[in-house]
Amino acid sequence: MAEIKSARRRVPLGRKVRAGLGALLALLVIVTGVAIALVVNLSQGEARVKDDVPYSTAIASASLDAKSVANDQRGFLLTGDAMYLREADQRVAAARLDFAAAVQAAITDEERSAASDSSAGFERWWTATRAEFATYEAGDKQAAIAASVGADRALRKQYEDSLQQTRSLGQSSLQSATNWLPGSATRAVAILIGCLLVALVAGAVIAYWLLRQITLPIFKLAAMLSAEPL
Repeated sequence: MAEIKSARRRVPLGRKVRAGLGALLALLVIVTGVAIALVVNLSQGEARVKDDVPYSTAIASASLDAKSVANDQRGFLLTGDAMYLREADQRVAAARLDFAAAVQAAITDEERSAASDSSAGFERWWTATRAEFATYEAGDKQAAIAASVGADRALRKQYEDSLQQTRSLGQSSLQSATNWLPGSATRAVAILIGCLLVALVAGAVIAYWLLRQITLPIFKLAAMLSAEPL
């Protein structure tokens, strides 16, 4: 009975070698999987930064165009020069393209809604400004100027406040993504180094165990052969 139990406990050398090699292969697969997961995570972070840039850029450009339109408004009301009207029309067209680009580039519903609200506020102010221009060209300069510093100025303040909030939202999202990336990269390197160290130690232990399993029977056989009388 003892011999039977001993035979059951005795594992063939080939099976031990295969088990050891399988363990080494499993370690390689695990480390490779961790490395791939870390790279994918970093790639997603970089993609987030790239996705946030167009939105922030479009909102900043729209803000600049809108301010330029306001300068053209003042220039026309002060001088009556039609050049300001032509420049205002061109900049309004550019601002509309920027707002449309921001809505298209928005990642979240909050960003999309903020860009749409800012665009709508700008359009309300521009409609009122066009009415000022028409009043000025009709000969009532004082009424046009009074409107620009009264109710129409309140409309401009509303869209500028909305635009500032929209810019802050885009910059906050971009800053968050930008700040996340270096920290994530540092953690990824630390995790990967830790996994490699664990794999190295575990691999060394498995390799040592395999070596013993292979060489120990050889040493025993050599000892038996040397002990036999000639």
